[in-house]
Amino acid sequence: MTDIQHLFEPKRPAARRWHVIDEIDLVPLLSEHMRSEQLCRRLEKCADALPELPDAEEIEALCDALDAQAVEQASREDALLDALFGAEAEPLADTLLAYVRAQHVTFAVQAQDILAVLRPHAVDRGPCAATLGYMLRCFFDGCRAAMAFEKLAIRTLAEARLTSAARLLLDNRLQARCRVA
Repeated sequence: MTDIQHLFEPKRPAARRWHVIDEIDLVPLLSEHMRSEQLCRRLEKCADALPELPDAEEIEALCDALDAQAVEQASREDALLDALFGAEAEPLADTLLAYVRAQHVTFAVQAQDILAVLRPHAVDRGPCAATLGYMLRCFFDGCRAAMAFEKLAIRTLAEARLTSAARLLLDNRLQARCRVA
């Protein structure tokens, strides 16, 4: 299993925050979200094909992607959120960011559960298709909702600090998500 203990450690506030948030400042986060969406599509394809599982090579690639994206992504996103909002002391900011971080922990744990079912030693036992389908759907549906919430939280917390280009970028991503859903 992947170590996720670092996700439970308290975060240190950033020494300073940016006064203005431009679209280039959001690119790392939105890139993470794009990779997560690609992973969600792969997991959804796997869930749709159940009770048939992909071949062993595809399962291993899927497990590697799930491990890298769902577990390691949280640290990268948390670092960006700390840089954007770490010095904020407002209760709303603390509450919203705590919720985002809690979602990161939730998805890391869910990813580990899915990995335990999909890894080669577990596939030999033949995972229950209904259970695996439920696990996969909970993961990718929740992940998509959490990404939208994270964008909304940034949009809300950084409203006055967002440039018009950054605001438009977030709005376009949120609207695209709403059209898909």
